[in-house]
Amino acid sequence: MRIKADYRRIVLAAILIAAGAAFPARADYTDGILAASKISQEAGIRIWRKAAWQNDDFLSEVKLGDIYGDENGTNKFYDPVESYVWNFLATHSIGASTYIDDGFARRIIASNYHRAQMRQQKLLMLMSADERREARQRIVYIYACRGADGFLRLGQILSSGMAGGGPQGHETWTDAPATYGAFSDSARARSDFDDRTRREFDSGDAAQARQMMGISSDSVIAPNDGEALLYFHIADNMGHPLAHEYLRGLDRGVRGARWLGSRVADEASANAHTWFPPFEFYPSGSTDSGVPYSDECYIGLDRQRALVMAERQLPPHAAERALQYLGWNPGPTGVTRFQLTLNDAPTGRLTAAQSVRAIQTAALRGDAASQNALGVMYAHGVGVLTNYLRAEYWFRKAGDQRYGAALYHLGVLYKVGPDGIHQDLSKANDYFTASALAGFKPTMNQLGDLLAAAASRSGQH
Repeated sequence: MRIKADYRRIVLAAILIAAGAAFPARADYTDGILAASKISQEAGIRIWRKAAWQNDDFLSEVKLGDIYGDENGTNKFYDPVESYVWNFLATHSIGASTYIDDGFARRIIASNYHRAQMRQQKLLMLMSADERREARQRIVYIYACRGADGFLRLGQILSSGMAGGGPQGHETWTDAPATYGAFSDSARARSDFDDRTRREFDSGDAAQARQMMGISSDSVIAPNDGEALLYFHIADNMGHPLAHEYLRGLDRGVRGARWLGSRVADEASANAHTWFPPFEFYPSGSTDSGVPYSDECYIGLDRQRALVMAERQLPPHAAERALQYLGWNPGPTGVTRFQLTLNDAPTGRLTAAQSVRAIQTAALRGDAASQNALGVMYAHGVGVLTNYLRAEYWFRKAGDQRYGAALYHLGVLYKVGPDGIHQDLSKANDYFTASALAGFKPTMNQLGDLLAAAASRSGQH
């Protein structure tokens, strides 16, 4: 009977996965409840992650915060950093505002919201400085994956004159959009929740404990108008219809600051064109569950185009080399095992996205060849979006290991000076020489020709 029950669960899981692939529907909290009860808690978590990540589903965010934050010794999913991330996202969820003015839903939403706030504050004091930094980076990555809406929300959260998505009387926002009035009741209700928690954690023992531990803020993301301006610029560059109004108001306020205001505003505008997320992909996590944290980033049109290019133009044998470095045989069996670590269908053949992930993973783990390949991919927009700063970053990583091709590519970057890279011919020549000394044959041949030409000229005099 047990075998039959397990078989039914496997069949049901396969049907649900197949249905999801054929009809990519919007996942929500109740889908996760069904999957958790009929298949496994892991299946429910996968659905809640998708709903929370892509749809800003408040209840799913709270659920994930609860699961990862349960300190019960038998909870194999416990991870304080991941719990903080989802509790933070829940308390900044636009989805929560949808129900705040609903008298029937308000009590439940308020209870969940307050619990998420309380858990954030508790986790803040339990985490190390490195864990707090990691939580911040994960939050920024998730918002960045939500596209222009995510960048706009980051700007709202980081602005010193914003709370709950609306202005709070800060001088920066004197010309803020009039549309805020439509959300005033929700913003006030959210502010009430925040004030309730702040009174409990900013007074007495809690504030003193944070001070003793060197924690300067009650959140891993503290207000920073310069960074907020950066994200408003990114959202505006992506064409968000509201971003320009936010940008215009904050830019005027930042430039009016007494110290370095114009410089901060100019840097935010310039950096918006070369900004990149803190991760190549979402970290796999450190729980004992065996279920890696899924990366639910949207694959937009630009990324789809990059992946199409990856099908034909990836650096030769880069994916196979990456798999070998990671300990997987590049044959069908090894590919199947690698696909399972990604929670992907085990077909035995790498897709373009999986090839890119293999190269990224090997690069992150220190393989110089993969680091160089990833730099090439960023420079040409193959498999990833074009970003010369990111290309420089990975060429440097490989160059630090004296990888000749990467040193040569750094020379090319500094010789050409593409977007975000300052042209420096002296530095370029240094890297060309270093690549030849490292044994990179194309540069060695060029250097040999130059030396021969120089010798010929000297012999003529």
